[in-house]
Amino acid sequence: MDIRRIITESLGLQDVIIEDIKQFKTRLRMEVTVRCQALKSRCHDCGNFLRPKVHQWELRPKIKGPPFGVYRDVIIKLWHPRSWCEHCHGVRKAWVPFIHPRFESMTCGFAETAGRLMEETTCEAASRLLNFNSVLLWRLDQWRMQHMLQRLELPSTVDLSFLSADEVHFKTLKIENRRGLWARRYRPEYITNLVSYQDGKVLFNSLGRDSKSLENCLIPLTDAQKQSCQFFAVDLHEPFISVARTDLPNAKICVDRFHLAKALNEAFDRVRRAEFRLAKERKDNLSHDMLLPHRRFILVSRQKELSSAESRLLDKLRKANLNIHTAMLLVEYLHKALDKATVIGFRETLKTWYQVVREAKLLPFRKLAATIRRYRRLIENYIASRLTTAVSEGLNNKIKTLKRMGYGYTNPTSFRHKILQRCGYLNHHHINTDEFLFRMPFHT
Repeated sequence: MDIRRIITESLGLQDVIIEDIKQFKTRLRMEVTVRCQALKSRCHDCGNFLRPKVHQWELRPKIKGPPFGVYRDVIIKLWHPRSWCEHCHGVRKAWVPFIHPRFESMTCGFAETAGRLMEETTCEAASRLLNFNSVLLWRLDQWRMQHMLQRLELPSTVDLSFLSADEVHFKTLKIENRRGLWARRYRPEYITNLVSYQDGKVLFNSLGRDSKSLENCLIPLTDAQKQSCQFFAVDLHEPFISVARTDLPNAKICVDRFHLAKALNEAFDRVRRAEFRLAKERKDNLSHDMLLPHRRFILVSRQKELSSAESRLLDKLRKANLNIHTAMLLVEYLHKALDKATVIGFRETLKTWYQVVREAKLLPFRKLAATIRRYRRLIENYIASRLTTAVSEGLNNKIKTLKRMGYGYTNPTSFRHKILQRCGYLNHHHINTDEFLFRMPFHT
């Protein structure tokens, strides 16, 4: 067994001879001195073989190598030749394939090892683990994601029959040139993500949350892939709905229940705030105490989720305040309508809900009823498919955690690529980068 050959292959080195190995156990450091084989040397400029006679040997003293066993800090000292090139008609240095073409202070093995580590953690954490400069690692991560994006293809097993789209907050910009005292001070920016519901992965993303953003997410899909989509879940966002109707001809668009419940709770909260102000003016202590802001979540909870003590308190509030009693009934009844297993059952329950809204004459719920009437067909698609944006919301939480780990992002391209790397297919688990451990497939 040739131990030196095992060491060279483990470090991702080719066509070299090990001359010396130094180990520093106290610092977990290893220094390996290697020399290129002159007979196998190629020209750095044209790639042709150099003459075997070496004109000059040059030393590159500090090339970072991948960790080797317990030694996390591996330094390669490389002797490489300068010889005559027949094609270039001059003395040229030898091309060393295992040195990274863009970052010449590291080997390809170290670059790929660090890149895979940065797929799972931050650049700063990777720099501490690998004992390397964090700024250089960040540049490596950006370069690697950009080049892996050229190889990105959706797996053949990805399920495109159930898709969803949702936006996640990127950053908030301060508006410098405001046009009035009451004009907006800040402008939020978003990233739109196209998500495969069955696989739980972000397929593609784009900056913004308008119709153009979703169109950019759908552009990489072929016509056959677009036609294979059967259901598409969105929130109550008209630009997304209009693009889905145009670009996904066979898809039934589903309005997500989560956003319906959010709109329902907002309508109830507007009623609660109005009744809270009236109770404060009338000095109605019971209604005032029960309608405090921190108790609003109890008021919109499902009946089955309440404890016996909470139910008794709410019964007293129902008897004391008719509008709150009606609003709570409307919240509970709309949830029962959304729980229906069939579209026919949903329509019958919704018809009764409409009637109660008309008789109650509560303005927030009348506005909500108009919105539901507008998107009723899309809500019925949800009843039929039970498709929601729950997976998208879960990925949004993961993306927000990613943003907090990086203490915020300012570069939208970097943030989009990082989302695809952490939550999509832009990583070595789906793109085979094993050859990157030994040499890059292109010479730059």
